[in-house]
Amino acid sequence: MFRKHSRIIAGIALGFFTWTSGGVFTVAHAAVDAVKKRNAREKQQQVQRKSEGAEERFGKATEALRVALADTKADLDKRKEQLKLQKAAIEAADPEIRKEFAATEKRLRDAKLPAEIMERHRKFVKHYDDNLAVLKGNIERVEKAQTKEEVKVEVEKTRHFLEKTKAPSRHQKLDPNNLPHRQPKFKKREPRMKKEEFERDFAKGKSAWRDQKRIMVASTGSLAGLLLSSNVNLPTAADLAETIDVQLTPEIKAKALELGNNSVKIYEWVRNNIEFVPTWGSIQGANMTLQTRQGNAFDTSSLLIALLRAAGIHARYVMGTIELPIDKVMNWAGGFTDPMAALDFMNSGGTPATALTEGGKVAKARLEHVWVEAFINYIPSRGAKHINGKGDSWIPLDPSYKQYNYSNGINVKNAVPFDGQGYMDQLQSTATINESQGYVTGVNSTLVQQTMQDYQTQVQNYIQQNYPNATFGDVLGKKDIVKQEYPYLLGTLPYRTAVKGSTFTTIPGSLRHKLTFAVDGGAYDEDPINITKSLPELAGKKITLSYSPATPQDEAVINSYLPKPHADGTPIQPSELPSSLPAYLINVKPELRVDGQILATGSPVTLGVIENFTMTFFDPSSDNSVVTNIITAGAYEAIGLNLGRISQDQLTNLKAKLEATKTKLQNNDFAGLSKDNLIGDLLYTTALSYHAELETMNFIAAKTMEVNAIILPSETIFATQLKVDSMWGIPKSVSQGGFNMDADRLLYIVKAKGGNNETAKKFMLSSGMISSALEHSVPEQLFSTQENPVEGVSAVKALQIANDHGIPIYTVNQTNIATVLPQLQIDQQVKTDIQNAVNAGKVVTVSKTNITHKGWIGCGYIIINPETGAGAYMLSGGLNGGWLILVLLSFIAVILLSTLGPIGLILLGAWVIFCFTLYIKSVNGYIEKAESGEWSKEMANDMIGVISLLTIFGNLSSAFMNPENPLKLLPMVLVPISKYVFDQLAKLFGIIQSGRNP
Repeated sequence: MFRKHSRIIAGIALGFFTWTSGGVFTVAHAAVDAVKKRNAREKQQQVQRKSEGAEERFGKATEALRVALADTKADLDKRKEQLKLQKAAIEAADPEIRKEFAATEKRLRDAKLPAEIMERHRKFVKHYDDNLAVLKGNIERVEKAQTKEEVKVEVEKTRHFLEKTKAPSRHQKLDPNNLPHRQPKFKKREPRMKKEEFERDFAKGKSAWRDQKRIMVASTGSLAGLLLSSNVNLPTAADLAETIDVQLTPEIKAKALELGNNSVKIYEWVRNNIEFVPTWGSIQGANMTLQTRQGNAFDTSSLLIALLRAAGIHARYVMGTIELPIDKVMNWAGGFTDPMAALDFMNSGGTPATALTEGGKVAKARLEHVWVEAFINYIPSRGAKHINGKGDSWIPLDPSYKQYNYSNGINVKNAVPFDGQGYMDQLQSTATINESQGYVTGVNSTLVQQTMQDYQTQVQNYIQQNYPNATFGDVLGKKDIVKQEYPYLLGTLPYRTAVKGSTFTTIPGSLRHKLTFAVDGGAYDEDPINITKSLPELAGKKITLSYSPATPQDEAVINSYLPKPHADGTPIQPSELPSSLPAYLINVKPELRVDGQILATGSPVTLGVIENFTMTFFDPSSDNSVVTNIITAGAYEAIGLNLGRISQDQLTNLKAKLEATKTKLQNNDFAGLSKDNLIGDLLYTTALSYHAELETMNFIAAKTMEVNAIILPSETIFATQLKVDSMWGIPKSVSQGGFNMDADRLLYIVKAKGGNNETAKKFMLSSGMISSALEHSVPEQLFSTQENPVEGVSAVKALQIANDHGIPIYTVNQTNIATVLPQLQIDQQVKTDIQNAVNAGKVVTVSKTNITHKGWIGCGYIIINPETGAGAYMLSGGLNGGWLILVLLSFIAVILLSTLGPIGLILLGAWVIFCFTLYIKSVNGYIEKAESGEWSKEMANDMIGVISLLTIFGNLSSAFMNPENPLKLLPMVLVPISKYVFDQLAKLFGIIQSGRNP
C-alpha cells in the first residue's frame, strides 16, 4: 500500500517542502506560512460553527431531550414542551441526514468497494431508521395521551429508550483513594535474619549456586598451590550470561572496554559514579542505570555485573541483611538529620529496615540489601592482575553503598524573608470572598505579579551582593560521592553482614517491577490485548498504542476518501483532505508497540468506539497499582515512563532519530518510514519532555524545602483525540479532537530531612501545582513558534481563567458540600467526582461554571488530600492532565497516521520534525550539573525566578494548610500564582530550548 501511494507522497512532500525556500528550517517556514492565515480560518470556523452539521444537530437534540425527560423535578408540561421542541429539531435534521446517507452510498458504489462495506452501510441506515421510528412512536403516544398518568408512563418509556440508545460516557471516573499525584501506601517489613527465609523467595533452578555440583578433590599430599578451597563453588556459564536485568548492550560493552575490562576499575567506576536510590526490586536494568547514573541496590548491582560479564568476569548477586551505624545510613539515604526520617525513607521505598537502639537512642540500622560477588583471580594480587579463567575466589563488591559530602546552599527563606501572611491579607482585601458560600473570585493578578517580581528582585540582589560569583550549585547546595580508589579490591564489605541470604545469577521475577498492558472492548471481546513486561525490558523504550485498519477492505474505505492526484502534477493541499470519516464503515484494531515493533494486537472494533486501556504496575514491595483509561478507537497514545530519572541519552537518541527522519523526508526518501517514526516519536518525546521538566522543578523544590524526594515508576500519556458523533449509541463519524496530556500516575517518596511531615506535605502540593501547569505548558513549548503560539488548558490554568472572568471558585469539603454542589453549573459526572472525593475526606477546588477558552468548553477542578498533599488535577471529561486546543495539524493527518498513513504521514511528518527542532536538549544534564555545582552564573541568575517562586509557595503553604479548615484559602494562592508559574516555566525552558550551555 505504501508503494501504491508513492507518487502522491512524493508530490505532497515536494509541495510541502517548497512552500518557502532555503534554510535549515524549511519545514518550520512551511508550518509558519500555513498558520499565517489563521485569522481567515477562524472566521471560516465561526461560520461553520453557526451552521452545524445535521448529525451534530440531531445528536444535540436527542441528548437535550434525554436530559429534559430525566429531570424529575420539572413538571410534565415542561417536559412535554421540551419534547415538542426537540422533535422539531430532529425532524429538521432527518432529511439532511438521509441525503448524507445517499451521498455516502453513491461514493461507495463509485469507488467499487466490496460488498461487505456496502452491507455495513445498509445496516447502519437501518439502525438509524429503526430507532428513529421507535422515538417517533414514543413521542406520538405522549402527544396522544389523555391523562397525566398516561403522559407520565409514555414519557418514562421515551426516557428509557433514550437512555438505552445514548452514546457511552467517555468520562473516566476518579478513585479518590488513589489520587494520581501521591505517595504510595507501603507495608513496613522487618529485615529477615535467617538464611532459609531468603531461600524461600527463590524457586529451585532460579539460583545457579544451589544446583551447582560441588568440587571433590582427592590428594595424598598438601593442597598448597591449589587456589580453590573445597567450599568455593566454581562459576558457570550462567555467571557470564545476559539476562533481562543484565543487558550486554553496545553501551555496556563500550564502557567495560573503556575501563580496560579491569575488575578494579569497573568496580570503582560504578561505585564512584552511580547515585544510590532507596527503592526495592529491579526497575531499570543495567543499561538504563548506566544512562541515568542512579539506581537502587538491585539496579546498581545489575550494572556492575553487566560490566564485569562484558569483560569476561563471572559475577552474581547476593542478598542478605546488613547492619550500619545510623549516622552512615542517614548520610547514605540523603543527608538526613533525623534518624527515623532516614529509616522511614528507606522503608517507604520498599527496603526492609529497622532501628537498633542503645541506651534509649537509635545507634544502628539493620536492613536488607543486595550486592555483588565476582569470581576473581584474587591471590596474590587481590584482583589487580586478574586473568580471565584463572579466578580463585568469589569476592564481595558493593557498588551501591557509599557516603556523600553535602554542602549547604543559600537559605533564601531566612536570608530574604517573605511575609506570607501579609501577602494573603492583601489578596483577601482585593478579592471577592463569600465566606458563607465558600467561594473566591477576582483575585488581583496585577498585585500578584508585582509582589512576585519584587521578591524575585530582592533575592537576586541579595545573591549578587553577598555571593557575586555563585553558581547554581552554590545557591542550592551540592551532593558529591566520597570517592574511593585503590589499586586492588579490598575483598571485604564496608559493614557487618548479619545474614548472607541467597546467591543468584539472575533476579527472580518476583523481585522485578512489572507492567501489564490490557486493552479490551468489554466483556464480549474475544481477543483482548493482555501482556506483561518487566520494567527493565521497557526501560528507555518508546511505548505506543495506536490503531490500524482491521482488513484491506477497511483500508479501501479510507482510500476512497482521499483526494486523487492532480492531473497537472501540482501537490495535494491539506484543504483538500476530508474533515471527517464515516466511523461506522471502518473497523480498526489496536496495536501495542515497543520501539516501533508490534508487541500485541487486539480485536477489531468500529472506529470511534471506546475501549478500556488498563496498566497494572507490579511492585515487589507493595500492592499492585492499576491505572485505567478510556481510549477512543482510532486515537494514538504514547506512554512515557519515568523509572527514576529521564536520561540525557533517551532524549538525545530520540533527537538523532528525528533528525534522520527529517533528512529522509527532505530527500524524498520514504523507504522504511512508518507512523511510529513520526506521530509516535512526536507524542513520546512530548510525554518524556513532561517528565524531564517536572523532574527539574521537583529537584529545585526539594532542595529549597529541604526534603528528599524520589519518583517511583510513573507514567504520562500524550495522545491524539477524536471527536465522535454518534447516532443511537453507534459512532457515525469522527473528526478533529486535538491532543491531551494525561499524567495519571506520579508516585513519590518524600521525607523532610529533619522529619517534619508538614514540609513533605508542602512539597507534594508544590509538585502537584507545577505538574498541572506543565500539562499544558510542555505541549505549548513544543508546538509553538514565536509568531504563532498554540494554547492548552490544564486544571490550574482553567481555574486561573475562571478567576479572570469573575467566575466564583469554590473550596468544597464535608462542611459545605450540601449547599455548594447544587449551585455548580457543570457536568453531572464532575459533580459525582466531587461528591465521591469529599465523601472520602478530600477537599475540592472548582469553578462554579464551565469556561470557554479558544473553543474548549469545560472546567478544571483540583482534588487534594489535606492529610498528605496528594492530589488530582482534573479537567472535565475525566482527564488528569491538559488539553491542547489550538494545533496546526489537521484531523485527517492524525487519522491517516492512526490507520493507513501515507498522505497523512508526509503532511504531518514535516510538522513533527519542526516541532522537535524546538526541543533538542535534555534537562537531565542540567540536574546533574546542578548537583555538582557546575552551573554558570548566568544560568544561576536565570533560575532565581523559579527558586523565588518555590520559596514563596512553601511559605504560603502554611497559610492555607489550616487544620480547622484545610485548603480553604487554596484558591487565593493557586489562582494568582498560576500565571506567574507559567511565565517562569516558559522562561526556564526557553533557556533550554535556545540551546544555551550551562
